[in-house]
Amino acid sequence: MNKFFLISGFVGILYLTGCDIVKEKIGLTRHEPDEFTVMQRAPLEIPSNLTSLPVPQPGAARPQETPAKQQAQTVILGNKTQTNNSSSKAENDLLSKTGAEKTNSNIRDLLDKEDSDNSTDNRTVIKKLLGIGSDKSSDSVVDADAEAKRIQRTRKDGSSITDGKVPTAKE
Repeated sequence: MNKFFLISGFVGILYLTGCDIVKEKIGLTRHEPDEFTVMQRAPLEIPSNLTSLPVPQPGAARPQETPAKQQAQTVILGNKTQTNNSSSKAENDLLSKTGAEKTNSNIRDLLDKEDSDNSTDNRTVIKKLLGIGSDKSSDSVVDADAEAKRIQRTRKDGSSITDGKVPTAKE
């Protein structure tokens, strides 16, 4: 009988903790502040010089947005979009101090060449970083037929297969 009361009490507690009201009363729920009550928004204001604003032209493209087709061409083909190349004196000073004028204009070609030079190196990254192992493309390949004949000859002679010149594959 004690087990029945114990189990039913345990089930009752589990059932009650599943209720939102009980969780809130016990303190298991987290109360986050409402973002609209924490910070008050300033009322909208109408500018005093409405006449100096540009007149909207229906159907005209927005100057801050480029069409999706042009963005896709830029990403895929690398076409440069027309931008306003006028820069401020501060921007020019920053670029000159960082050495931006001395950049290599053929950097893509240089990186492609370096990548093609390294494409034959099939070592794992850790072996490349540590400078261990060898390039698999330069590994010697053991001729299976010649090796099988060599092993058969050494067995007929009664000597060990490791005697003499044994071909090895580099790792």
